[in-house]
Amino acid sequence: MRPLRVFAVVLLLLGSVAASLPEESGAVTDSTRDGGSGRPTRVVSLGDSVPTGAQCNCSPFPVLVAADLAAPGQRVGLEQLAEDGATSDDVAATVEENLSDFSATDVVLLEAGANDVADLVDGSDPLPDEQQVDAAAAEAVATVSATVGRIAPTGARVVVLDYWAVGLDGAVADQEYTPAQRAVQEQLTDSFDDRLQAAVDAEGARVTFVGLRQVFHGDDGSLDPAPLLADDGDHPNAEGQRAIADAVLAALSSERAPRSPDIR
Repeated sequence: MRPLRVFAVVLLLLGSVAASLPEESGAVTDSTRDGGSGRPTRVVSLGDSVPTGAQCNCSPFPVLVAADLAAPGQRVGLEQLAEDGATSDDVAATVEENLSDFSATDVVLLEAGANDVADLVDGSDPLPDEQQVDAAAAEAVATVSATVGRIAPTGARVVVLDYWAVGLDGAVADQEYTPAQRAVQEQLTDSFDDRLQAAVDAEGARVTFVGLRQVFHGDDGSLDPAPLLADDGDHPNAEGQRAIADAVLAALSSERAPRSPDIR
């Protein structure tokens, strides 16, 4: 089924920015697309139920990113092409259907792949061994990487996000998973995230990787992710969506990426 296309326009007027949003954020864009303003005018979101904001009843991270990238008084268009339950193949198909649109897009936010492999934790009997886990993660990452490779030549800045956990996390995971399932879930997450980062790093300067394990679990992996998760233990809550948005914005304004003149 063709994804429902929702076009949201974010208008931030000077003095009317919500308290939760910074007054000014660094933006990464190609000046030929924005008339030389150094600010993006169009953002596209691709992926699954994380970028759609499922289970959150809040603004998901693509909306927050688009709002924070807007200059005062400027409209930033956000086209939400993410879908609940989408796999990496679904995202690839969506990109092919809309490929011509990306040439007029400044920033693409892409998070996909968890739905490709989650059944290995929840539905497999017997559970996969380490070799099967790695093979499944590699296949999912290969599809995501190929999709990124289709978008990158359009000139859009592509931001690729990984997952803090493939499947459930925190106390809910402890309750719902057996120790063996939890071990597979952690192996899947590690294999998928590590492979995805390597694939993105090989794409070049126009593609940026944003790792979420540290955001949800801390630098040493000991942080409890529960405060950032909805009650289902699977999707981010409002605080989690804000944390993801902040990680994306930090990556976009990093020294690795081209910076507009007004970024401090």
